[in-house]
Amino acid sequence: MLHKSEEGRILVEFTCKNQPKPSLPTEWALCGEREDRLELLKLSTFALIITPGDPRLVISSGCATRLFEALEVGAVPVVLGEQVQLPYQDMLQWNEAALVVPKPRVTEVHFLLRSLSDSDLLAMRRQGRFLWETYFSTADSIFNTVLAMIRTRIQIPAAPIREEAAAEIPHRSGKAAGTDPNMADNGDLDLGPVETEPPYASPRYLRNFTLTVTDFYRSWNSAPGPFHLFPHTPFDPVLPSEAKFLGSGTGFRPIGGGAGGSGKEFQAALGGNVPREQFTVVMLTYEREEVLMNSLERLNGLPYLNKVVVVWNSPKLPSEDLLWPDIGVPIMVVRTEKNSLNNRFLPWNEIETEAILSIDDDAHLRHDEIMFGFRVWREARDRIVGFPGRYHAWDIPHQSWLYNSNYSCELSMVLTGAAFFHKYYAYLYSYVMPQAIRDMVDEYINCEDIAMNFLVSHITRKPPIKVTSRWTFRCPGCPQALSHDDSHFHERHKCINFFVKAYGYMPLLYTQFMVDSVLFKTRLPHDKTKCFKFI
Repeated sequence: MLHKSEEGRILVEFTCKNQPKPSLPTEWALCGEREDRLELLKLSTFALIITPGDPRLVISSGCATRLFEALEVGAVPVVLGEQVQLPYQDMLQWNEAALVVPKPRVTEVHFLLRSLSDSDLLAMRRQGRFLWETYFSTADSIFNTVLAMIRTRIQIPAAPIREEAAAEIPHRSGKAAGTDPNMADNGDLDLGPVETEPPYASPRYLRNFTLTVTDFYRSWNSAPGPFHLFPHTPFDPVLPSEAKFLGSGTGFRPIGGGAGGSGKEFQAALGGNVPREQFTVVMLTYEREEVLMNSLERLNGLPYLNKVVVVWNSPKLPSEDLLWPDIGVPIMVVRTEKNSLNNRFLPWNEIETEAILSIDDDAHLRHDEIMFGFRVWREARDRIVGFPGRYHAWDIPHQSWLYNSNYSCELSMVLTGAAFFHKYYAYLYSYVMPQAIRDMVDEYINCEDIAMNFLVSHITRKPPIKVTSRWTFRCPGCPQALSHDDSHFHERHKCINFFVKAYGYMPLLYTQFMVDSVLFKTRLPHDKTKCFKFI
């Protein structure tokens, strides 16, 4: 029976055109062939799934088949039955992809469905398709899901992520850094105490079934329990234990005559000064030795800096007589197989920290700015936290997306020419993200920063966080950058539209949230004061 109305179309079949599939006595039988059902579901927004009438059954094979077919084609499952238990429901957040309605409320289903907004429907259909592709689409994914579920329940850490072996270029160091007063870039602002004692060893795995507990700052009114890096994937077959953070809580001392209030406890709660909780600078360069040496010298004495990885993107090796600065931490120069901007995001095995500061060789940031950005990232480890903000816009006349670098109160991207992100995103970018995106980056020699923003926003469904710098991002004495060419922006327009096609939707999210420190006293033009700034 096909019922038409001004409010929508509903298809209900009471008879099968061919022999129905065998089913339980108390459930609706599956009609038709699988291909026919999928074609019908492709035209549907919702798929009604009625659970068996026997209250002792939590789910049946027929219900599971209907559920998986709906997820496969992007229809939102509407499960009628309060006793139902969906697959892995203690691990997966089914409320983000399906609706479960008790049978006594069947008369309200139509009104409940019509109350969903278009944006909610899009998010549920996308999440449903993600669940099907990740956990139920193939025999391998099902097997990996079962293993990951068992591993998560008995708290066995996941296997380490794949890393890229770094081929080091030998180089000589010994040039004393920091002797030039123009290179002294410590800043004149005090952002609070920094651990002055030598770094202490990172915690080790003492048993194969335990997870290393990493303390991170949590306010007194935060909800207890674990915090997962990816809220849409509570567990993942390839998710490393390093990408999950378990809050252990921190005590607060009363303000008064006792100790505390200086910020030291806050710093310790953020992660302290263990090597894994420091950050690694990854700097991409191409035959600009003088610019590179100046940038490295400015890192001398930078707190929490664990190591500097220089990605040498040129087939021509550095000059043999080049003397590299001694900045107090190791500088590793990595040789690449080809000149590619994708090399910026390779998960090099020499990176031993969770935090990566990706920075251009011509970027000019003060130490206090870098430290402030690092503190913000420590409280938002699933986000990109950086300095230069950009946004995307919809071009109505041409019906396409545009890349915009003009000043705006809103932003949807933070350029990775100066940004913190988690090392796990480097793994996802290099080995999980569609190859077509990396190929386009190589074709245009552009857009790798946009691709990383697409990836992180797609996974977290959160925008990046911009920390406001003191207008010192670019090096005033450096050569002309490629970004000043008009073709640079035309290529980025094309990249955004191609990436949208690759993902099937626009994952970037707008935000007006910017983090600033009262110590910076950032100068704002009088006509820009309407922008929101959170201090």
